[in-house]
This record gives sequence, structure tokens and C-alpha cells, in this order.
Amino acid sequence: MAEMTVKFVERVAQFGPEKGVIGIVAEPAETTSDEKLGVVILNTGTIHRVGHHRMYVSMSRKLARAGRTVLRFDFSGLGDSSPHSSARPLLQSNLEDIEAAIDWLQTTRGISQVVLVGLCSGADHAILYGFSDARIVGLVLIDPYVPPTARYFLDYLSRRLRDVKSWRNFRLHRSKLLRRLLEHLSQALHKEGGPGHLVYQGLDVRASLEKAYEVTTQVGVKLLVICTGRHHAPRQTYREQFTSAFSRVSFEASLHLEFFKDTDHTFSSVESRNELDELVRFWCETTKFDRSPFQLSNRSDIAALWTA
Repeated sequence: MAEMTVKFVERVAQFGPEKGVIGIVAEPAETTSDEKLGVVILNTGTIHRVGHHRMYVSMSRKLARAGRTVLRFDFSGLGDSSPHSSARPLLQSNLEDIEAAIDWLQTTRGISQVVLVGLCSGADHAILYGFSDARIVGLVLIDPYVPPTARYFLDYLSRRLRDVKSWRNFRLHRSKLLRRLLEHLSQALHKEGGPGHLVYQGLDVRASLEKAYEVTTQVGVKLLVICTGRHHAPRQTYREQFTSAFSRVSFEASLHLEFFKDTDHTFSSVESRNELDELVRFWCETTKFDRSPFQLSNRSDIAALWTA
């Protein structure tokens, strides 16, 4: 299907109980009454709403040119957004900001269906929030936390041993290869979150994430999971690591999985960002979103296990 190109505009958005949450909405200059699907892009860690290498600016504008209404905003206390006046936990504050963003889109733009987009901790927030709000019909999870698998460790070891320089230095007893490998193995087995991710407080990370993914798919939310593989200490080493790590989840037709093998975690190249933007645009355009209207109310049951 050919990409539609329309003129778009950008405006400042202010919402939340104290109007302290600040964002930018990019939307077609002339909206159509039948367009009910919007996109909300979440912060990555403490990175401003523009994203790494301004990736969220370009993504928002390209989606707006394709006819989508896109809101990117700063969580309370980040970027231009004011801190909450209450002393509520950070994760609770962030989840409430997501709800306020969707409320604003629905009230001011008539948006009734929303796709959440998040990288790293943004993906963690998306999977924690998405199942509990009936307006969420899709999640774009970029490098979400994926538990290590047996093949992951084999791939990581193989990659390091193929490094000729490191192998030569190892033979000369000057390499730190084995020590670094053991340190990385220990961190992956014992660290409860991941680099830049939310920190998990429960004892069984995999089981609790499986619960979140299972509930999300059960209510009909569609998932676009994008993992990257170009890292010194990679988070993922092969395309199927996500489904292998969560093997008990019945994803079936709910999941579209992509692996950007030669792309780094922050999409530092223009080519990788363009490929990402086109993938998200095409997925939003071609996916049949048919979430059940049933709304769960037990978000806190899972979210309470996490801390930011």
C-alpha cells in the first residue's frame, strides 16, 4: 500500500490534573472524522521527549504525514514537565501520566484507540500499562527487557571468541575476556532489571513478565516487538530470543517480531531510524486492531512489583 503524504502541524499539549505535563502533538493539518487511531510515544529513562538522536521527532512527523495524530510528552519531573505536587511513587506517577495523555487525546482529538511506543524503559512502562486501559489497542516495544536464554549465552561467548584480537591477547595471558564474560554472565543471571530498564523487585522476573504479556495478548492488544543486536554486550543476540524467553505465553497472531541485527540500542544511524519509522508506520497502517472492550483494573497488581 502506497504511503499517504499529508501536511501536518505541531502544537504544544498540556494536560494532567495540574496541567503540568508538557508534550508536542503532531497531527494532519486537516483531520478526518473517521480517524480514531492515535500514537503516544513514551520517554526512555531520563531522555527528553525528543528521544535519542531526535528519533521521536522524526518518527512523530513521519507518522503525522501518514495521517496519524502523535503525542510525545515528558513524564512529570522530566524535560519541560513539572514534578507532581504529591509524593506518589515514580512508577505510579508515570502510569498516571500515560492515562492523562490518552484522556487528553480522547477529549481534544476524539482519539478512541491508541498505540503506545516505547524504547527500553519506555517499553517497560508500555507493557505495564497497556492491558489495563481498553483504549490501548497496540504496543510498539523497542528493546524491551528480555531475560537471557541458553542460546543467548552461547551466542555471546561465540561472538567474543571470534574476536581475533581478544583471542590473541588471551593466548598471551593479557586478555580480560574470561573475567568479563563471567562478570556479564553473573550480571545477567542476578540483575533484576537491565541497562536502562525498570528495576524488578520480585524474585521471578520471567514469570511476572509472562503474566503481563499473557494478559495483554488475552485482551487482544497487538504487539510489535523490535530488538536490536549491535552492542558490545548485547541484550539480544538472535531474533527468536524474545519468544524463547517467554515460551509459556500464547502470542500467536498478536505478535509481530523484528530483529535489527546490525542496529545499536539508540538507533544512532539515520538509516536505522528511517527503517524503524517505516516499520512502525506500516504496522499501524496494516494491523487489524480488534481489542476486546473489557477493561482490566488490576494494573497495580503487576506494577506494584516494579520500581523506577
